[in-house]
Amino acid sequence: LYNDSPVKDTVVVNDRWGKGCDCKHGGYYTCADRYDPGVLQTHKWENALTLDSQSWGYRREAVLADYLSMEEILQKLAITISCGGNFLLNAGPTHDGRITPIMEERFRQLGSWLSVNGEAIYGSKPWTYQNDT
Repeated sequence: LYNDSPVKDTVVVNDRWGKGCDCKHGGYYTCADRYDPGVLQTHKWENALTLDSQSWGYRREAVLADYLSMEEILQKLAITISCGGNFLLNAGPTHDGRITPIMEERFRQLGSWLSVNGEAIYGSKPWTYQNDT
């Protein structure tokens, strides 16, 4: 298994490689789609989510309300990094590989926000003490 591998500290492997492996094995945990533990984790982890709140793929019938707003994206980003997680944001392309305008707009907005605030995100460290009272 990965946990006993002599190279486990030099490669990155998630926990999505077998039934029952979620949150047990790998260099970082994904545990579930849209994973939000809510507290600082002792193991590296990732919050994998998609711009379309209903699907990981392209949906022709999607309406604007189905897509995460910039406020929602930034809130999920802040929550993820505050607990020491990696933030993976997915876009579901069309059958021929195009990114729809709303998804492109969200990525451009996030890029613009990061160009101003990126230092605070990329240089962040997880909480060492949590008290949400």
